[in-house]
Amino acid sequence: MNKIIKTFKFGLRQFVEHPQLWLTVLVTVSIFFSYLYIANRFITIAKNAQEELVNVRVGALQDAFAPLASILFNKKEVLREHIHEIANLNPTIQNFFIVKKDTSSNRWKIITALDKKKEGTDLLEYNLILDLASAKPGNSFTRELQIGDDRFFETARAIVNNNGELLGVAVTRQSMSEADKKISQDIQKSILVLLIILLFLLLLFFRHARIIDYTVLYKKLKEIDKMKDDFVSMASHELRTPLTAIRGYVDILKGQNEVTSEIGSKALGRIDISAQELDQLIADILDVSRIEQGRLSYKMEKINPKDVLQRVIDSLTRPAEEKGLKLNLKIEDGLFVFVDPGRLRQVLVNIVGNAVKYTPKGKIDVSMKRVGNEVVFKVSDTGLGMSAEDLSHLFEKFWRSGDSAVRKQKGTGLGMWITKQIVEEMGGVIDVQSIKNVGTHFTVKFPIAKSKETKKLETDDEL
Repeated sequence: MNKIIKTFKFGLRQFVEHPQLWLTVLVTVSIFFSYLYIANRFITIAKNAQEELVNVRVGALQDAFAPLASILFNKKEVLREHIHEIANLNPTIQNFFIVKKDTSSNRWKIITALDKKKEGTDLLEYNLILDLASAKPGNSFTRELQIGDDRFFETARAIVNNNGELLGVAVTRQSMSEADKKISQDIQKSILVLLIILLFLLLLFFRHARIIDYTVLYKKLKEIDKMKDDFVSMASHELRTPLTAIRGYVDILKGQNEVTSEIGSKALGRIDISAQELDQLIADILDVSRIEQGRLSYKMEKINPKDVLQRVIDSLTRPAEEKGLKLNLKIEDGLFVFVDPGRLRQVLVNIVGNAVKYTPKGKIDVSMKRVGNEVVFKVSDTGLGMSAEDLSHLFEKFWRSGDSAVRKQKGTGLGMWITKQIVEEMGGVIDVQSIKNVGTHFTVKFPIAKSKETKKLETDDEL
């Protein structure tokens, strides 16, 4: 009982909190009762049509039988044979007999019948339709009888001679059991269909209720997501304030005599590196938030990426040399792309920086050249490489390989996800191929931005 009360209160609360549920209930109830009304109307019409059909068939039968009976009226045996033939052709006929009014007793007597035993007996209960039939010889008269669980139609039709004189009345009793059985089956089918529809509507109703729950949950998740974004933005800016101060003091201390010793310089160098790493982490977090919200800005312009790539290589040459790595650069000049220079630098720093980070020994080859209508940046290393499983997750957010050699290096798993988003937003394509313990090859492609001279030269060639 408590569970029922609890469920009722929950349902009532849902209706109060979500008024749109009333519309669902209204539609459900309307469909239910509409079907109920239509099904009832259909069954009533079908029943009336069935009864009308029976009356028409009986009337037609008696219209055809009456002239024959007037000819064979005094030939009882022959007339009985015809009655049996008609009954055999019409299974619904339960009884068929011909009566004649006895003038002495003023009663109707059976003179010919399907059941020969009934011949010569009086019919007191049929006086009404028999009198009506005899009064109007050209018409058939029908009445409905209920005997036990069965329903019957009894129809009377006058039999007259050529002079229009009344000879007798033909009476048929037709069972409506088959028709009623068919209608009953139709009613049962309609009830079954109605129950199925009701069940379906209830399922829709509960589904709709669940969708509303999902909507509420979605709104809450959106609110939580916004809170997360606000927190990330606030935390990032709050972290950057002391970080800026730390780096400022590091710059000041580098010029002081007290820290010119080797130990002091190393300490300041580590502080500066840590501050740079923290600054990069904050930048990545902010970029993730902006990308997810579609707020990462791009200042697109036509540039020669040669200078951008050269500055990236210059900034990473020293870290590469400290690890004993050879950093090779090969640039094809005179190429132009339409990108955001700052974002392109960010992409290249991530890719080349990772190559330096995850290459214990060997070399790193960086190139930029034209291939067809694209400018292709390629970064190849002889580093740790990646397995096929690692490659499939490389561009996922926060993903890092489980390899112990990779885990030794610092990282958040955001760099490559951000890189891919930026490349694609600027109309480029990024691809990677790698073999474990052999090396990795990154390829970034951008459509070439043609100069006026290039366009003019190609036009001249076409002419």
